[in-house]
Amino acid sequence: MSRSDECARVARAVRPSRAIFLAAHEHPDADAVGSLLALRSMLLSLGKTVHAATPDPPPDRFAFLEGFDAITTGPPPWPADLAIALDCDGADRLAALEAPLMAAGTVVDIDHHCGINTFGDIRWVVSDAASTASLVVELGDALGLSPTADQAAALYLGLIGDTGGFRFTNTSPEALRLGAELVAAGANPAELARRIFSIRPLSAALLEARALASLDMAIDGVLIASLTQRDFAETGAVPSATDGLIDSFRDVVGVRAAILLKEGEPGVWQVSLRGNGLDVAAVAVGFGGGGHVFAAGFTIEGELDEVRARVLDAVAPALHEGTSDA
Repeated sequence: MSRSDECARVARAVRPSRAIFLAAHEHPDADAVGSLLALRSMLLSLGKTVHAATPDPPPDRFAFLEGFDAITTGPPPWPADLAIALDCDGADRLAALEAPLMAAGTVVDIDHHCGINTFGDIRWVVSDAASTASLVVELGDALGLSPTADQAAALYLGLIGDTGGFRFTNTSPEALRLGAELVAAGANPAELARRIFSIRPLSAALLEARALASLDMAIDGVLIASLTQRDFAETGAVPSATDGLIDSFRDVVGVRAAILLKEGEPGVWQVSLRGNGLDVAAVAVGFGGGGHVFAAGFTIEGELDEVRARVLDAVAPALHEGTSDA
């Protein structure tokens, strides 16, 4: 089935639905939050009852977006006709929201990750789309909706978040055209770029210093850093303070893979991977994770030294495999 056919199928599921549950992944990023808020606004304009949630509270730096305060961390208080999961790369990334979302009458998976963890009754997963926000724009078109200025801002934020401000390898002609369309619809590119890439609290700068202090070229071409619970506690930084940090590590001369280990709970590590011509998604899948070819992640348990060794052992063989342009 073609991309447009799948989109039309999602639109057909939306039209008769009255109560819709929207959810995005744990530790929501710009694409998750932007897609969630834009689609919520679109559905409200169609007269739908909409509940929007993420397993973890969205970062405060997105609080300027219209509808931000409506995002909850729990399921709707009513049974949903339709549930739509956004940007999840697998139902398990919905955490505590997975069971209530899967209990809806119809479940839709809208995503742009690699597509091996699809779920639900309707699976609209387009791995070559630049962002999930891009797919929300297509769905709006299929529903006969043009983005308002507020919706365009949320969608543009999602687009630049996942393309790194149009610097990553998923920056296609399609993505650039979409960016122009969203700017024409009212998104302010300079202000949105400043908010997502530049503004940060002191705690985030202090946390970056901790990460830099741990930085190590453990294997030739592999840069690794770690942040413990103590680092977060002593700097007062929130988990989202690391957004974009690993991308700066990937940009170091000679780096083919960058790894960031973040301790979320005692002995539980969120591992982020970035590759320069290196398929890090294959590494992540080996640990039960996923993502994009050059940007992926997973969760692992253990002591820091043990986790560090296991991850490096998994990345090392990939260094000797074929590469492609990053």
